[in-house]
Amino acid sequence: MNTKAEADKNLKRIAIISTFGGLLFGYNTGTTNGALSFMEKPSQLNLSPSTEGMVTGSITLGAAIGALVGGRLSDAFGRKKVIWSISAIFLIGAIASAISPTALFMFGARFILGLAVGCASVTVPTFLAEIATLEKRGKLVTQN
Repeated sequence: MNTKAEADKNLKRIAIISTFGGLLFGYNTGTTNGALSFMEKPSQLNLSPSTEGMVTGSITLGAAIGALVGGRLSDAFGRKKVIWSISAIFLIGAIASAISPTALFMFGARFILGLAVGCASVTVPTFLAEIATLEKRGKLVTQN
């Protein structure tokens, strides 16, 4: 049987791991801003102002769609399974972004990342609220 201290430690560990979705969204947005000057170069993705906007905005478009379907997916399959799936989608999207040979490929990779971000933004706070004790629920969800 777990003691209260062990349960609190386990809850904290789960909360830290689960909140990486929000962190990754902010990190991805910031790194894209820093990488745009390199992606504009003809030897790289040769982005025009319009393709730069498409690549930059694709994560937001994906996040909007991911947020719309994330709740339904987590209700249907369970939040824990969806969070594991989101982790895999983040990994796939990150690798695809790193190896993108064209602007269209980069658009797709960032859209995939956006889907994961949107699903995480809906699923993770709900999951945290469900596993937290009443005393810690508000703090954990707000910190996420």
